[in-house]
Amino acid sequence: MKKNESIKVLLRHTSWLMLSLAITPLIISIALYTHYLFSYEKSIHNISIANQIASNVEETIIEEALGLTYGQITPEEFQQSNQINRIKEEISAIKVSTQNSQELATLNIVLRSLDNVSDYLDKIIANIHQKETFAENQALMLHVESAVKLAHDILQDFVKIEIDTASIKSEEVRSSLVILSTIEAVIIALIFLLTRKFNTKMMYQIQQPMDEMIKMADALAEGHLNHRIKTPQNNELKKLSNSMNDMADNLVILLEENALKQYNLAQSEVRTLQAQIIPHFIYNSLDAILVLAEMGEIEKVKEMTYALSDFFRISLSQGKDWIPVEQEIRHCDNYLKILQIRYGDQLSYQLTIDPKVNNHPILKMILQPLIENAVYHGTKLVRRPGKINVKAYIDQEEFIHFWIIDNGKGITETKLEEINQELADGLDTNFHKGYGLFNVNKRLLLYYGTDASISISSRIDHGTVVHVVVPTKNIDRNEANV
Repeated sequence: MKKNESIKVLLRHTSWLMLSLAITPLIISIALYTHYLFSYEKSIHNISIANQIASNVEETIIEEALGLTYGQITPEEFQQSNQINRIKEEISAIKVSTQNSQELATLNIVLRSLDNVSDYLDKIIANIHQKETFAENQALMLHVESAVKLAHDILQDFVKIEIDTASIKSEEVRSSLVILSTIEAVIIALIFLLTRKFNTKMMYQIQQPMDEMIKMADALAEGHLNHRIKTPQNNELKKLSNSMNDMADNLVILLEENALKQYNLAQSEVRTLQAQIIPHFIYNSLDAILVLAEMGEIEKVKEMTYALSDFFRISLSQGKDWIPVEQEIRHCDNYLKILQIRYGDQLSYQLTIDPKVNNHPILKMILQPLIENAVYHGTKLVRRPGKINVKAYIDQEEFIHFWIIDNGKGITETKLEEINQELADGLDTNFHKGYGLFNVNKRLLLYYGTDASISISSRIDHGTVVHVVVPTKNIDRNEANV
């Protein structure tokens, strides 16, 4: 299977390819035109210099040679002028900038002709110094004129060669322009084909996966949680696609867990309410009220009736799950007050509550089932008067601590170990007995998580201590309806 490039590598390779295709003909054009331009300018320069030299050869040299022959210029003045050497230097300068073999050969002929002119003039100067006859110098002058004429004609030939060379360069420029235009057209066609290929590749590796992810997002928004997408291979979108599939899987799991949580909460709430409105508790409370009324204990009837009414009012709490700690403690106070009126001197209780905890929101009905356990499974099973002590305070780490302390029968080590094991099982507890304690533990874990806990310590015939810890952090008062 062909390995797909990453998006970053794909874009980088494409950019470099397009840049190379765009720059290459430009560089070639610049180099070619620069070369032709320099060659053309060099030919024009050589033509200008050659024309100037040809004019000087025919005019200056002939004029000075006649002046020397006819005595108008002395040999010393002639040698000081030295026009021939200057012209030779100019021709040598042209040779340096000339690489064409025909042009070099032509310039060499000019130099040899000028060398001959120099030889003839040297002989004329020697004859003048030796005072030879004028006729001999006049004969030499004819040779000078012939040599100068030859140099002039050859320079004209050089000019013609340079003109032909410039014309050839011009034609080459036109030809190269046609060739480069063709190359540019081919490159444009190539860029067009590569762009289509790149777009197809982009469509396959980027656009299609993006469209699939958009479809998945729309499907999830419409509630189709089983929609999944096929992940692309070997680019950045693979990780994004896998993340979206994992997110959808986790969403399904979370929804299932939340549904289970809500079911467990509903079951726990029902069991809690059932535990509090069991018939014998209502019957016993009402019977106690009737007995007190028959005895004329009107104040105790009022007190017990108010306590029972407030007890059920807080239990219902208008459907709220959260109430202030102050109301939870009052709920416990009402419950204990009812029991105390019923049992008389056989039961006493004390509430030791730090005022700092009163306004904190707390899950309702977590203390009363534990107090009920302390009474019915603790203090009722001993002959001495029962005592229930409820304490609460908040520590520096913002955890609220509750203690329910009784002086009842206590729990054996074996039974205590079983209870602690059930509490450790947490949400997996499948309790059949003592569901008040385990129901409270499950509700705490469902609402607070592992930040909440219940621990129990006990001694036979001395009593039991239940320690409840709940956090105050991350509890939104608005969501808690407090």
